[in-house]
Amino acid sequence: MHLLGYIWMLSCWIKSAQAETILQQTPREILAAKGENVELTCHLKRGTLDEVFWYKLDGNSQVHFLKSATVLNRQASGEGITGRFILTRDVFRLSFSLTIKDMQLSDNGTYYCLMLSSYFVSLGDGSVVTVVPERKKVTSPPPTTKRHRIHHFNYPKVRNKKQTWNHGYVCSWSIWGSLIAGNLLLLSSIAFVVIKHKIQKPRRRCPHQFRKR
Repeated sequence: MHLLGYIWMLSCWIKSAQAETILQQTPREILAAKGENVELTCHLKRGTLDEVFWYKLDGNSQVHFLKSATVLNRQASGEGITGRFILTRDVFRLSFSLTIKDMQLSDNGTYYCLMLSSYFVSLGDGSVVTVVPERKKVTSPPPTTKRHRIHHFNYPKVRNKKQTWNHGYVCSWSIWGSLIAGNLLLLSSIAFVVIKHKIQKPRRRCPHQFRKR
């Protein structure tokens, strides 16, 4: 454990002294549900590689050794590490990937890769792994627009108009009777005046009636 702490502090000191990071660790953060698989990768940009180590920093700031491998793929596992942790390599790309199968809630933590060479020690930036019991199902939100209801209006019933004459006036029989009676009375008055005028008009005498008898 003292050797592990010494390597840890030495790698951090060497990393701070480097002008350029030659080790790339991905992803920085990852969220996984219980039972899923997670893959973490370390890639060496340049140089030669002798050995790679994977460590886990838990919530209590305790460092746990997980897996290590050499260029010849001679691997070693830490205490209590089961077959869920698989370390694979890509010689041409100088990368090592740590796959964790069947994730458990106890796998929460920050994972670091450490690469050793004959002339350098490089430490990755770390990968924060968060394990949740299950993923929340994403459901589509309800539509925000409401359908407009169509209001039906009951219009009042219109009575049928009575038949109109040429001038468009609607008259009842009582009105027509009054009009007819008035017209008859007017005609009778006119006839009476005409007859009376004829009776009172003196007859015109002929010239022979003025002769002296």
